[in-house]
Amino acid sequence: MWNPKSRQWLRGRNNWDSLLHNIPEKRDYRIWFHVSSLGEFEQARPVIEQIKELRPGTEIYLSFFSPSGFEQKYNYEFASVLYLPADLPGNAKKWLNAINPDFAVFVKYDLWPGYLNALSRMGIPAILISAHWVPGFGFSSWSNPLTRNLLKDFRKIFLQRGDHLDQLHRKGFQNISVSGDTRIDRARKLPEEVNKRLPYILRENFDFDIVAGSTWPEDEELLIATIMKLNLKTIIAPHDISAPRIDNLLKKISIPSVRLSELKSLDPGIRVLVIDQIGLLSVLYALGKIAYIGGGFGKGIHNSLEAMAHGKPVIFGPNFRKFNEAIDMVALKGAWSIHNKEELIHIIQQLMLTGKSEEAGLLAKQYIEDHSGATSIVTDYIMKSIPYIA
Repeated sequence: MWNPKSRQWLRGRNNWDSLLHNIPEKRDYRIWFHVSSLGEFEQARPVIEQIKELRPGTEIYLSFFSPSGFEQKYNYEFASVLYLPADLPGNAKKWLNAINPDFAVFVKYDLWPGYLNALSRMGIPAILISAHWVPGFGFSSWSNPLTRNLLKDFRKIFLQRGDHLDQLHRKGFQNISVSGDTRIDRARKLPEEVNKRLPYILRENFDFDIVAGSTWPEDEELLIATIMKLNLKTIIAPHDISAPRIDNLLKKISIPSVRLSELKSLDPGIRVLVIDQIGLLSVLYALGKIAYIGGGFGKGIHNSLEAMAHGKPVIFGPNFRKFNEAIDMVALKGAWSIHNKEELIHIIQQLMLTGKSEEAGLLAKQYIEDHSGATSIVTDYIMKSIPYIA
């Protein structure tokens, strides 16, 4: 009753079965992609766009579970975008009869028993891409018996990494191979988009010390203290850009600051720029020397690959262990996890005063290069699985 996101989720699904009647009759090969939210969309996106490039006539339907994902991408040019109805009895059959897909693609670890069972009964092949299944994370773990049964419904599962491949084979999985994370292919292209996507007023200004992305209040408390102590020129892009949230953040910053929508000129006296628009963060990282990734004091960090693609060292909170690239980069000393403001101040000083920033940025850039290529592996499989588009 009091949660705006929940109300948005319910409103988005109002009369969903009536809306299905508006889906046009299939004229070509049709693929249904399902993603949970924006993070999973970034994993599906390079595959969708490569399929459309190889065979433009392919019809793509893309469903979201999350309102935030749907609201940002409902005009996505390469697919027809819909909300996924709740996984309740009868819904999956109605959905599949209306969408009428020839192939289905799920992402990471977003599993819906009703939909997967319906796909299996109807003989529609389904695959899971950029899958990340590790022990110890409850339902999102292949060690859960229910999860293992659902995973066996997929024709193919493409893992992000091969650490647990042997264990999965011993559990009876024969439908698994390692491709990598398709998000990396998307991130790799970001430096080419900087001049096109940045607001004009920022295009010639590449001298910010820190770009902090997808921040939450817990992140901002540490960041503000650090910015004040070290007098850092900073961009903060909050996870929530609602007006009250931005107002509250600006009140906490006692040095000259401005929101992007009110920025008229690049006044050198401004120390903090707060981003109140969506869709810019992935290129804003190009403007800073160091990137701070938010979410690490909550359920988990947001996308660090976007900052790494621009060759930036990354810093984040303690909850990062669900993300392969973060684990790898901490081990390589191209990323740092912090627990408090003292650690954040120390790491930033070390990076800025010793020249380690550039060295760590080169490691990040090289990681992107070394781990790209998953999209072509997945796309080749889809194309070869369908004789008449091979």
